[in-house]
Amino acid sequence: MRRITARNVLFAVFCTFLQGMSVDTAENIMVGKPSVVSITYWNADYANDGNNNPGSIPARTWPSVNPYWQGDLQGYFTIHNISVTSDVSYSFGSQLGSAYVEVHADGYSGCPDNTFICGQCPEVVGKGETFTFNCYHPRPVRFVRVWRNLTGELVVSEVVVKGTPATSSVTVYSKELNIKVSTPMTSLAVTSAADCSTRCYANTSCQGFSYHPTAGFNCLLATNPEDSGADVGWSKYTLDRCSSYDSCE
Repeated sequence: MRRITARNVLFAVFCTFLQGMSVDTAENIMVGKPSVVSITYWNADYANDGNNNPGSIPARTWPSVNPYWQGDLQGYFTIHNISVTSDVSYSFGSQLGSAYVEVHADGYSGCPDNTFICGQCPEVVGKGETFTFNCYHPRPVRFVRVWRNLTGELVVSEVVVKGTPATSSVTVYSKELNIKVSTPMTSLAVTSAADCSTRCYANTSCQGFSYHPTAGFNCLLATNPEDSGADVGWSKYTLDRCSSYDSCE
């Protein structure tokens, strides 16, 4: 059973800058899938309609804080690479500048730190430029998001995603604030909740963990996370075996 829990803020090591071409001929699994933008100016699905030719209309947001485009793969996939192309038809190429490309499992519904940043576009982007990022997230994901960490517009001509269907099930953790597991099987010093959840994921006996951002041993792995008590500053994450991502068969 696979568990999607960790937020990995490390950029993929390998990033390839391409000019108007893709890295392979594998199927684009994003074509025709549901997509949204933060505030619609031009439709989100223009960015995953398979049309990246001059004259095609890009997806475009209204100016807003952290504008984004997001696509739903409608299933869980191991992602290999993601390509994003700036506006090929008008003068909005710069509106992809500094955009992050990331994947995640649950649409930001509460999994602890489960987002993986595949890469970031250059600050200066011109018309019709394509950027391809290898995206070696170790766990299956469902959503792809392109967003800018600023107040302004996002304009993207096309998002191409290459990947293979996941063969394992996915579960999530539920989170409780100001609670700490009382009898941890392991106490660790880690750098983030992402690191702690990764350690739990790697341990087949771990059914939950507690994390504190400033404690010395700030990651407590537990076989029985229900054995817990109130403790300010700690957060407890418990494996939800019957989440919407796992039928518990």
